[in-house]
Amino acid sequence: MLEKVTIEDLAGMVRRGFDEVGGKFDAVNDKMDKGFAQVDKRFEQVDKRFEQVASELSHMNARLSTVEHEVAQIGKEMVSRIEFEDLMGRVKYLELKLGVESGK
Repeated sequence: MLEKVTIEDLAGMVRRGFDEVGGKFDAVNDKMDKGFAQVDKRFEQVDKRFEQVASELSHMNARLSTVEHEVAQIGKEMVSRIEFEDLMGRVKYLELKLGVESGK
C-alpha cells in the first residue's frame, strides 16, 4: 500500500533536492573559479611576454633607423657604378691622348 507523505515530508524532500543541486553548483563554481584563476595567470604571463616583445621591437626599430641613416650617409658619399665607369673611360681616353701610361 502507498505510504502517506505529509507536506513537511515533501518540503524536506524538496529541500534536500535543492541542497544536493546547490552542492553540485558549488563544486562546479569552485572548479570554474580555479580554472579562471589559471587562465588569469596565463594571461599575465602572455602580457609580460608581449611587453618584452614590444620592448625588443622598439629597440630593433631604433637600431634599424640608425643603420638606415648610416646607409643614407654612405650613399651620399659614394659614386655610382655608372659614374665611375664613365670617369674611368674618360681617364683612359685622356691617358691615350697624352701618351701617359696607366697606373694599373
